[in-house]
Amino acid sequence: MKTIGRYVYCIMNGGGKSQSFGKIGLENNEVYTIHHKDISAVISKITFKEMQPDVDSIITHQKVVENSRNKGTTLPVRFGIMFKTDEGVKQLLVKSYDDFKSKMNKLHGKEEFGIKVVLEKPSMEKIKSMVLNSSQEAKKIKKEISKAGEGESYFLKMRMDESIKIETLKKIDEITSEIHSELSGIVSDSAVLKSDLQEIVLNTAYLIDKNEITKFIESVEKIKIQYKKHGLIIHQSGPWAPYSFC
Repeated sequence: MKTIGRYVYCIMNGGGKSQSFGKIGLENNEVYTIHHKDISAVISKITFKEMQPDVDSIITHQKVVENSRNKGTTLPVRFGIMFKTDEGVKQLLVKSYDDFKSKMNKLHGKEEFGIKVVLEKPSMEKIKSMVLNSSQEAKKIKKEISKAGEGESYFLKMRMDESIKIETLKKIDEITSEIHSELSGIVSDSAVLKSDLQEIVLNTAYLIDKNEITKFIESVEKIKIQYKKHGLIIHQSGPWAPYSFC
């Protein structure tokens, strides 16, 4: 016999009575709320098991969170959190009430946007070439190579390649730091996230007051133009629920 658990999608502002969002949850089950004081957990009943983060399940989770956002300030809960009973969910609300309320106060009226800066191989070579042309260390080693014998030249070239590699990485870090610093100056909060792909040289999330969204988007467009010469591809996503700030 299957055990039925309670899957938690998010915590939202507002309580007083249970609400139903309809059958939009995992396993096509009804999504409803359990409340404590003025906050509610948005949940649905599903088979109690270890959840696998497949694409369909993740999309369903996100859709429920987005539905909740339309009703009030929402704190997303990471994928896969389950309890055995409604009472277990209620105890979560009781124990974490102060923390949830503090986060809701911080996140009220704000949206999350994501920025990914992509540097593909041709653009990497472009920056490397710029560094090679401007590097004082590379110019010094080139002079030494012109005067060196065959054996010494080999090791000097290795030294120059390593020097250019280090300077290229420093240049990329300098560029991404400039981008992040410029955007961080106009937002409420920011977070640097892990990049799963080598080509993504900057992966960040920004928490933005709804009144500042237009200003943020305009700044991103200016940055796209400003850094186009370096071959950077800048992807903007959002608005999202504040996954990175919960």
